[in-house]
Amino acid sequence: MRVVLLIGLLLAVASARADFVGLYAGAGYWNANFSGDVITGVSVEDDLNINSSNSRYAYLAFEHPVPLIPNIKLAHTTLKDSGAGSLSQGFTFNGDVYTVNETVTSEIDLTHTDVTLYYELLDLGMDLDVGITGRYFQGEVAVNSTREDLNVLLPMLYGHAKFGLPFTGTYFGGDINYANYGGNQIADYVIKVGWETENFILPEFGIEAGYRSFSIDADADELDVNVDTQVDGVFLNLTAHF
Repeated sequence: MRVVLLIGLLLAVASARADFVGLYAGAGYWNANFSGDVITGVSVEDDLNINSSNSRYAYLAFEHPVPLIPNIKLAHTTLKDSGAGSLSQGFTFNGDVYTVNETVTSEIDLTHTDVTLYYELLDLGMDLDVGITGRYFQGEVAVNSTREDLNVLLPMLYGHAKFGLPFTGTYFGGDINYANYGGNQIADYVIKVGWETENFILPEFGIEAGYRSFSIDADADELDVNVDTQVDGVFLNLTAHF
């Protein structure tokens, strides 16, 4: 009898700890498709022949019960593609002149790392988080041998919602990072459905799939290059909770 009570107590403690202190991780693949313009009205699809990227994504989040101190989430997205295309219009890039019908090789790299500080407003069958994200771009735009680095930190508003179906492990959720200031706009949202184990003894594992859309419309004053590009597509992630 004592053994049963002890096991029950350990399970209760583990469950309570999972509710208050948790380490969350995930990694996956994003079938990202490029569209829009870059530089000065140059089509990434028609002129540069940049279409899709086998993007990779990973995140790590830590939640705790300490009041006023926000939870933290780190995320990294590798997002780049290259191509060779014939130009439908001429343009100048970093002092180099490119003419109509000229064939160029190019690369767009919008790889970025997010640091998000957030608060959990709800955790009663439905999760609701709000916070801020600092998104640091570590990419570049390249045409032939001419390159322009995209190294900039941009602040964004962050929101997350998740609704679980009781006793099934299945959930629906969404995330958004958004900013609009000085004529520049960034919108990054995710909708997803997933399943995770519910054994009340950590670790727990899961899988999720969904759709992600990331658009950025920024001028050269912000990114050093005019970018009006959208990247979207389906993704598949593996998740864990420790």
